Amino acid sequence: MVKGKNDYTLTKSEMQVMNALWSAGKAMDVHEVVARYEEPRPAYTTISTFLKILTTKGFVDWKKGNGKQYLYFPVISRGEYASRVMKDVKDNFFGGSASSLVRFFVEDEQLSETELRELLSLIPNP
Repeated sequence: MVKGKNDYTLTKSEMQVMNALWSAGKAMDVHEVVARYEEPRPAYTTISTFLKILTTKGFVDWKKGNGKQYLYFPVISRGEYASRVMKDVKDNFFGGSASSLVRFFVEDEQLSETELRELLSLIPNP
């Protein structure tokens, strides 16, 4: 899918477009993507440019709609993208150690007792 290292992650603006596509659950034209934004909405041409970039990066594809219309859809799920990003964070910031990654969030985020119990419940009993 994604070839270049720089193409692996999404910018904040690209992520907003992807969130619109993921939440829609269907292929959309540029006007429909723009309509998913809160006011003030970005320009049609801005979203069109981002969709072209996301297509080049391999995150989005398109199919022909009615007339000149193009319908855009994600080719990677939100979960797949989150897994790839988290693996990259784990490998690049925590030496590949999942326990170091979790320790960082436990200590840095000052998790509540409820959140800690939820984390502990994910660990299978031996």
